[in-house]
Amino acid sequence: MSAAVHRPRWSVGVVLAVLVVLLGGLAAPAASASPSATDAAGERVIVLGVPGLSWSDVSETSVPVLWQLAGDGAVGSLTVRTVRSRTCEVDGWLTLSAGRRAADAPGPCLAPEAVTDGRVGGWDRYLAAARAASYGARPGTLAERLTAAGTCVSADGDAAAIGAADPQGRVVSGECAVELRSVAPLPVGPGRPEALRALNLELSRIVSDPASRGTRLVVAGLADGDGPVRPRAVVLVGAGVERGVLTSPSTRQPGLVQLQDLTATLLVGAGADDAGLTGRPVTVDPDDEPVAERVADRVGFEVRSGTLRSVSPQVTGWLAAGFALWCVAVCLAWWRRPGRAVPTALAAAGVALASVPTATFVANLVPWWHAGAPGLAFNGVLAVVVAAMTAAALLAGRRWRHGALAVVAGVSLVVLGGDVLTGSGLQLASVFGQNPTVGGRFYGVGNTSYAVYGVAVLTVVALVGSWRRPGRRWAVALAAVVLLVATALEGHPSYGADFGGPPGLLLGGLVVLAAAAGLRLTVVRVVTAVVAVGLVTGAVAVLDWLRAPAARTHLGEFVQTVVDGGADEVIGRKLSQNLTNLGSPPLLATAIGVAVLAVLAWRLGRRPDPVGGQVARGTAVLALVGFLVNDSGLVIPAYAALVLLPLLVAAGPDPGPEPRRE
Repeated sequence: MSAAVHRPRWSVGVVLAVLVVLLGGLAAPAASASPSATDAAGERVIVLGVPGLSWSDVSETSVPVLWQLAGDGAVGSLTVRTVRSRTCEVDGWLTLSAGRRAADAPGPCLAPEAVTDGRVGGWDRYLAAARAASYGARPGTLAERLTAAGTCVSADGDAAAIGAADPQGRVVSGECAVELRSVAPLPVGPGRPEALRALNLELSRIVSDPASRGTRLVVAGLADGDGPVRPRAVVLVGAGVERGVLTSPSTRQPGLVQLQDLTATLLVGAGADDAGLTGRPVTVDPDDEPVAERVADRVGFEVRSGTLRSVSPQVTGWLAAGFALWCVAVCLAWWRRPGRAVPTALAAAGVALASVPTATFVANLVPWWHAGAPGLAFNGVLAVVVAAMTAAALLAGRRWRHGALAVVAGVSLVVLGGDVLTGSGLQLASVFGQNPTVGGRFYGVGNTSYAVYGVAVLTVVALVGSWRRPGRRWAVALAAVVLLVATALEGHPSYGADFGGPPGLLLGGLVVLAAAAGLRLTVVRVVTAVVAVGLVTGAVAVLDWLRAPAARTHLGEFVQTVVDGGADEVIGRKLSQNLTNLGSPPLLATAIGVAVLAVLAWRLGRRPDPVGGQVARGTAVLALVGFLVNDSGLVIPAYAALVLLPLLVAAGPDPGPEPRRE
């Protein structure tokens, strides 16, 4: 009786400890920012927009002036994703104008219309398209805020006029502190070298013009044009700009900035307000690399991003198909041999499938993008990593029933946990991580990573909690510490920065801890845990929101969106993305395989061992909560099952008495 009295208090203590750990992490001061590219406020700025410009275009012979500028200033890769998967010329200029994702009306790319009587042609259509989208864009914001700050923005070219127009579509004439200039999109094919020579001539005129001395120059490939979708080139050079690579608080990745960051940079540089934009002013990470190495680094990142964009559908498609076939094979094996372990080859195939998501991150430790055939090189590295993980897991499984489960979970936890601690470099431009051509997230833990990380954390928590050598209380206490640290790492704004992750991870972890401690889940305990976790998550988001806007992460930005009245847009976008995912063939194949396997397991009365059962129940809670609160949430249950089920099958049936088939 006394033990029963103390257990509920212990479980409430876990929730309070989570609160202390998560909130205590936010009390630390934000990391100091790199030198800002906008420190010398008031300088005149020229922005030359070159749709389609990539770093692979830049060489000492093709565009010698730009090559020299890249050596003198700061360079970066530019994410130009707006509303559509391909950013048209008009879309890029509209996004620069709004500081948020904006685009022309749906359909093929249209050329910019001529400015008539000082007003941009087609402006009403642009405004209607912005209202119809769900990104809260307001074209004309750049000009409006510069005017409010006592300055202005002018344009040279019909396309640039779109970026310089005010909310009514009017463009000022005369000299301004900010000048936007546009050139025609770079063509694909034989005409590209000639277009690059014309660009070089334009740059030569700008840098040799006495009126341009003392100004800052931004050369940006602010749209995809007709070329392949990939990060574009951006160079910032001029007064007060150090040599180095560009970055931004919105990406936290050296060498990578967003198109919206340029809007914030122009505003802050002129002393104007940048509140409410999705971009942040760019900063410079100084370096002394020769220009050739700088350009080679940017070309490598461009190749890596472009290659992953092309191979990702193949990897996810084959993985989903393989998993579905594996589920069918396991069902047949169970039906023919109830109560027996599946054949060794089938178990090994399942472990290999479960290893693929983590292996895609490990593969980025090898610079495969510098190979002559990067796609082939990536697939080769991926196959080697999967084979190594599978061999290690099967070897451990021979010595210990939970060996395969422990190996895959341990590797996944170390890889993903270590990655967010070191800046998310492995997840950036990876199959299941952050895609810089999409621009939804650049650091921290995304949905697929969260599913893999969550299964790994719950597995380690269950294994530690089942360790009986130190005694149940000490084992459960140690497991609780693992859960707290892993949750803090996943949800902390400076690391995982995942607003939707901690609730599911905490609730799933509490289910595992309760089973390990011998607690029964009552309605009161469940409601208490849900409320406590909700309060913790909300408090973390609010504390992040209270920081300076430039230091906020996705958590604080979500709170600001709610304050600005945009919660309905966010919810609508989440629902739309989840509905869209229902039609995704890989996710459908994975979901069907999981459903068939689960139904047959229930029909045959098959149960995992106690540890496997704890992980399975905790993962089910994690998957459900993750599905409800995340964008593209269907990804979470699908990939959580894809990782966990093969490892449970590899562990074999419960050694206890098998329930009798009806």
